[in-house]
Amino acid sequence: MPFSLLFLLLSVAPDTPPAMAEVRPFQSLHLSVPHSPPVARIDGEDRLVYELHATNFSAQTLTVTAVELRAADDGAIIARVDPARVMRRLGAQSGGAHDLAPGQRAIFYVTVPWRGRGVEPLTHRIGLVPKRADVPGDPVAIEGGAFAPQPATGLDLGAPLRGGPWTAVALPELDNGHRRYPYAVSGRVRLPGRHAIDWMPAAGFDRASAGRDVAADGSGADVLAVADGEILVVKDPAAPGARASVEDETGTMIVQRLPGGRYAFYQHLTPGIPVRQGERVRKGQVIGRVGATGHVTQPHLHFHVADTIAPLDGEGLPYRMAAGHVVGAYATREDFGEGKPWRAQPVRPVDGLPAPYAVIRFAP
Repeated sequence: MPFSLLFLLLSVAPDTPPAMAEVRPFQSLHLSVPHSPPVARIDGEDRLVYELHATNFSAQTLTVTAVELRAADDGAIIARVDPARVMRRLGAQSGGAHDLAPGQRAIFYVTVPWRGRGVEPLTHRIGLVPKRADVPGDPVAIEGGAFAPQPATGLDLGAPLRGGPWTAVALPELDNGHRRYPYAVSGRVRLPGRHAIDWMPAAGFDRASAGRDVAADGSGADVLAVADGEILVVKDPAAPGARASVEDETGTMIVQRLPGGRYAFYQHLTPGIPVRQGERVRKGQVIGRVGATGHVTQPHLHFHVADTIAPLDGEGLPYRMAAGHVVGAYATREDFGEGKPWRAQPVRPVDGLPAPYAVIRFAP
């Protein structure tokens, strides 16, 4: 199985899936998809990457047994998602891993292939087993969480770094990783890091290819503008007027305006940014250096694209990298963390976004 498929977190419905209980009115879950996702191209495959929120409004514990993504018009099953792999409960934990206590919320982090169906209304069918005093009742199914995917982005971006090899670290499977760290700083939950990448050196990193005075850990490497556009925010402790805020965990940061109402975020940079707010930059221009400011444990470039200028109050959006080549991948997150060698692959251009732990070389 290709390494990237380990992160799909789903099982696609077989031709004749096991029957789910009959859908009927039942005091149970409020289902919603707060952000309708654009179709994302990741490692050469179109996918839907989104979150299904479920809140238990009943007076009893509910065990989630199945999650299906369906076409809203004809009920066709598009994918069956394993709750054990995508369900994260919020609040105090009790009961089984798939149990939702009264009033408790869960987020299902869904990633499914999207092939040949276009953009159409979708919904979910959820299998439940109610419990009273830990005694399971009769299975029930509900439908909800309707949404319509948005068209794929036409945003092609250049390289954020030089040389390499660099590792695309996304941590999609960790509760404190980008994908699973929602923020609610202004009365609404958002996920700015949905498609965020922490760029870190891979084994065999060539310091000379990444810029001047680059350390073995990547700090000091040139950070490049990924497109032509205006610099809207420079948050730099060395800049006049810098002040503390809830966004301090981003460290030294640049926000750049992109086409189509999108914004690029470059975070954890080395203080002393060479560009200023209001300055227009060109794609490939050096705008900063890789650093370790803010809430980090090691130097890296955090990069993501969102729909607002606020770093913690926007929705993370996909984009296409029109630069760099995939040269390999780490077999596991542990292998990367332990500094083990990565596995070489046939060299190919990045197609969309890179898969987690892909190893990428950019032009020196």
